[in-house]
Amino acid sequence: MTMTLAEAFDVVAWSQTLLERLEAAQSELSKKQGLKDEKGWLMLATDRLAAARSELGDLNERAMRLPELEGAREEHARALQGSCVDAIERLQAGITFVSGTRAPLLEALFGKVKLPQARRADREDFERFCADFEKKLGSGYCKRMLAESSFTPVVPVVEQVRQSVAAWRAGFTPAPLTPQEELALRDEIIGHARRLELPMRQARLLAEAALAPIRNAYEDSGIGQKPKRRKSSEPLEVEPQFTAESTPAGPDPDAPTAAELAELSSEAEAVAAPEAPPTPTPEAPPAPKRRAKKAAQAEA
Repeated sequence: MTMTLAEAFDVVAWSQTLLERLEAAQSELSKKQGLKDEKGWLMLATDRLAAARSELGDLNERAMRLPELEGAREEHARALQGSCVDAIERLQAGITFVSGTRAPLLEALFGKVKLPQARRADREDFERFCADFEKKLGSGYCKRMLAESSFTPVVPVVEQVRQSVAAWRAGFTPAPLTPQEELALRDEIIGHARRLELPMRQARLLAEAALAPIRNAYEDSGIGQKPKRRKSSEPLEVEPQFTAESTPAGPDPDAPTAAELAELSSEAEAVAAPEAPPTPTPEAPPAPKRRAKKAAQAEA
């Protein structure tokens, strides 16, 4: 049966999702008592697909350089966007661990920004979010705080944030390929897709047999589902991160100086959208007064 390049790429990409769901199902099944055979079948399914995928390397990333797969770049960029937010969440957790939930640095970097919204933001909104976050990381206050010895464990996470943002941006402008490289890459994708079809089918069948004793376990696992593309354009709200009112009272060596506070506040104002003035509501005309019944009878 002939397989198009797009179909082949879908097989390769979906094999990663299938492997993740098999691993999640295996983790859940391991919590159940008994079911020794079933646990063995599910382990076999996971190991077989993992072995088949071990030959792929960075094929998914390289496939994004093909002009025919331009439509798949959005999905790939969405995954990279999720990796960016994961890195930023790790940075947030690291700062919280080092200096507590009320650390001025935590407030300066994150403020009231809702990271779950960043996962769903479109490209333009997420670019503004990243640019704003990078400015704050590069501010004098953040540099001064991150240079302290107590924040040494957090510094590698900051670099991870920068690398993940750079990888997300690079996903939209992949390096071009020569015609020979394009041909070789197409053949590689289709070849791997054909080799993956059998272990993927076997993994699904083994998983269905393994999860059969547990009601709805196979259906709930999503192992038998097909990939679905989702798109969200919910705007990302970026609110001011640090204000004078939130500055701790009294001398605090961890608090930003007046100059640093002005820098942080000006950056937050630069990305905050001005609110539209309220539209005045026209007053309704007064309701006509009811004439008294006797007056109406007199006029008649």
